[in-house]
Amino acid sequence: MKIVQISGGEIKIPTSVGGGVETFIFNLSKELYKNGHNVTILDRKYSPSDLDTEKIEGITIKRLKAGIFNVPGSTIDFVLGQVVYAFKINKYLKTLQGVDAVNVHHSVLGNVIISLNRKIRAKMYYTSHSLRREKVIRGITDMMALELENHLIRNVKKTMIANEIVAEQLAQQAGVKPKRVQVVRVGVDIAQFNPDLDTIEVRQRYGLEEKRNILFVGRICVEKGVEYLVKAADLLVNRLGNNNLQFLVVGPIEQFDTKNNIPSPYFALVNRLINEYHLYGVIRLLGVVPLVDLRILYTACDMVVIPSIIDLDPQVQIEAMASGKPVIGTRVGTMPRRIKDGISGFIIDPANEEQLADKIKYLLDNPTAMIKMGINARELVMEKYSA
Repeated sequence: MKIVQISGGEIKIPTSVGGGVETFIFNLSKELYKNGHNVTILDRKYSPSDLDTEKIEGITIKRLKAGIFNVPGSTIDFVLGQVVYAFKINKYLKTLQGVDAVNVHHSVLGNVIISLNRKIRAKMYYTSHSLRREKVIRGITDMMALELENHLIRNVKKTMIANEIVAEQLAQQAGVKPKRVQVVRVGVDIAQFNPDLDTIEVRQRYGLEEKRNILFVGRICVEKGVEYLVKAADLLVNRLGNNNLQFLVVGPIEQFDTKNNIPSPYFALVNRLINEYHLYGVIRLLGVVPLVDLRILYTACDMVVIPSIIDLDPQVQIEAMASGKPVIGTRVGTMPRRIKDGISGFIIDPANEEQLADKIKYLLDNPTAMIKMGINARELVMEKYSA
């Protein structure tokens, strides 16, 4: 089959600075290519030096020149950028011959494309990465975004999602038959993420030596539950006197920004808690780091924590497990099915800093068990989730 993957045009593919959706797109494309399909990824040109077309690991990447808007403190720039990008994509798709499937990963982008070209609906697939359906309290923006997504789901051939529970909910709320929603999973490159990487230089550069290091990877946003990580750190450091700990927080601070230049109210809350608990130097906000460093940080840390209150299928969990680290995750999304509680890590309740602190302490106090869980995690990924 000739397949076209459409990126969101937010982070360059293949990514060098994180980006869960972008990593998903590239890993899915690699798996499709290995299965004999012809795969092209459409992405944005991010700088004048970007090549129009390049071939990476058998996948053709076509980069389209589309304007990027900048409206500080607003998502209007994101929407405008998606509309302009969609026009460029639609124009390029019309030049392609013999395309069997087009897979879009953003609902705004997908809706514009199917509005511009109704014929493409018969071979358009949509992969949902949205967390909005998991929210208990939804704002106006959430409701509008969900209606946009529902409209797209009703007008494409099939929708794919990583979480089977949300898949049922998605089909019901969008008003489509369950067979039009398919669960899809993508693995991880176990050569890139593995426990045998040389960590000496990164440990020195990031100041990891002589510390017990707890790693968080993800956006600093409400859904990821970073405030509960800060509160757990307060319990461990200030209440229990564990003074050799440091918590490494890797990731951008805004939902639509990976440059760390637009503070958010939630980021301000996290900073206020860090200041209130006197945890500067203990909790280190590293921002976005190069992927080559991130892979080594996984290997260099003692454990990985994912304190999400809402999530679907965080790629972090299998990247960490592939790196031979125990993972403490919450009872949301796919984590209870990916992480074997007490075997490859722990599952805790969301929004519960006491449970998080307790499991971190257990692993720190029981290094043999921590190492064994890391080995189990690696074996589980090699068996089930290797790309």
